[in-house]
Amino acid sequence: MFLRFGAKQIFRQFYWLAFFSTLLSQTQEPPNQDIGKTRQRLQELQIQRSQVDNQINLLQKRRSGVLVELQGITLRASKARMQAEVAQLRREELQSELLLLKERKTAIQNETVRLKGSLQRQLKWLQALGPLGTLSFFPSYSDVENYLVRSRYQEWWRNRENQKLQTAQKLHAELIEQEREIAGTETKLSEVSIEMANLQEMLNANEKQLQEYLNRILRDEQQKKGIQSELNEESILLERMLESLLSKTKSGTNINPAIPFQNLMGKLPFPVEGSLAEGFGVQVHPRFGTRTMNSWLLIAAKGGATVKAVADGQVIKAESFQSFGLMAIISHGNVYHSLYMHLRALSVQEGQIIKSGETIGYVGDTPDGPRLGFGIIRNFQNKRTPEDPQKWLASRYVSRGR
Repeated sequence: MFLRFGAKQIFRQFYWLAFFSTLLSQTQEPPNQDIGKTRQRLQELQIQRSQVDNQINLLQKRRSGVLVELQGITLRASKARMQAEVAQLRREELQSELLLLKERKTAIQNETVRLKGSLQRQLKWLQALGPLGTLSFFPSYSDVENYLVRSRYQEWWRNRENQKLQTAQKLHAELIEQEREIAGTETKLSEVSIEMANLQEMLNANEKQLQEYLNRILRDEQQKKGIQSELNEESILLERMLESLLSKTKSGTNINPAIPFQNLMGKLPFPVEGSLAEGFGVQVHPRFGTRTMNSWLLIAAKGGATVKAVADGQVIKAESFQSFGLMAIISHGNVYHSLYMHLRALSVQEGQIIKSGETIGYVGDTPDGPRLGFGIIRNFQNKRTPEDPQKWLASRYVSRGR
């Protein structure tokens, strides 16, 4: 009778030990890919916001004008938009953290109840044995060896019950800590929600300011002329910069593409997914009526979308330039170069060797919405010729209305 009872007790102890170990492993925070992606996105936004701040600071050094004012309002709206996204991501992160904390709290509560029940049952069993406890079983055994075996089991059993008690006490302390963390996380969540509301108001105010400024320009012919004059001036400045840059680049790049760039006509991938906002050649702005000679495409894309290199090359410029915003220029073997303009942030630096498909930066905002300026220049025998990027792409960008 006693041997059967001892075996059952041992089996039960090991069963609960395995159950408890499994429960604890399940209540640990599992690897969460969504949380990892959220944190990566937060880091990207922090870097982008820093670069937007730098662009805002650079505007103070430029001569005042309509384009400078427009770019300033646009950059401030872009910054507010990123701050709002940061707050939203932080809110989602805190909500996930709060859910995990509450799940852990529930698991601790359930395990504490189970342990208390087990301890209470063992206490009642000991009380039922009487003052002599388990020794009442042993006088009937003449075999000393069997008696010692039973004694060792009883010692093991007492240790296991003591461990249960210590575990219950530890879980109680952990439960108090979980409740403290839950309260702290709920406070942070409330603060972030208030911050989100404030940032949304700021973003609405910036967008309203931009719209009002654009409307004033539409009503003021003098300002329209000012924009045309500034656009012409900036086109000249861009041409001078390219002349200086590409003349130095001819002997400065150290790349040797496996496939010559001229063999890639009609095969290049999109630098970013989007639609055609303005094509190559003479363009009339639909809002201001200004006429410009575009040596590139303007691609309407999602703000902050990843911009990728269309071919192997070396970065020869990566900085802000006039109202073109952050700009990257990649040399594809001295003769051909690709331009990427109106970027919100850059992820490359001058001199860097880059492969096709690698990230250059992120689509930035303009007064007309998020845009990427993308161009291809042929520089041969000191003659710079802008080429229609559509001819180089494997698929052509299509206007939204088509």
